[in-house]
Amino acid sequence: MLRRLTSGHVVWEIKEGACGSLSPDVVRKLFGWSQRRFYSKEAGGLILGFVDSGTNGLLAEELTVPGLGDQRSRTSFFRSERHQREAELWNMQTNGKGTQLGLWHTHPEANPTPSSTDLSDCERVLRNGKFDCNGILYLIVGTQTIGCWHAQSGRPLILLGHFKP
Repeated sequence: MLRRLTSGHVVWEIKEGACGSLSPDVVRKLFGWSQRRFYSKEAGGLILGFVDSGTNGLLAEELTVPGLGDQRSRTSFFRSERHQREAELWNMQTNGKGTQLGLWHTHPEANPTPSSTDLSDCERVLRNGKFDCNGILYLIVGTQTIGCWHAQSGRPLILLGHFKP
């Protein structure tokens, strides 16, 4: 379901009709937060981008990153409200065209999988959030690969695949 284009974009599509891409810059930024050292703390934030008007595809172009107000440990990350404010600012800077497309965080494992806490957080965000798209991206950055899922409220996560940065 995932493939990399010669441009460096990672693209995906599922049979349910959802599709999208991650820009090379987003992939580079994500892997830069990988927990490759034993003392590295989890990191995370929001995935920002655009919804393609022709395909309804999720085009990931930017991220919010850890900072003031976030809580980080080796095995947990809690986003502060600052991430939502940054997403709203980004929306204004893109003349109302940019939107939140999903969530990302890191795990200190080679090929990451969502924990029960991750699944609860994703469902809470879907239940309480307002999105300009049908479902959201859910990314977990591991030490060797990035895991990608598509999430819709009330449904199990759909694994899009893992890819090497």
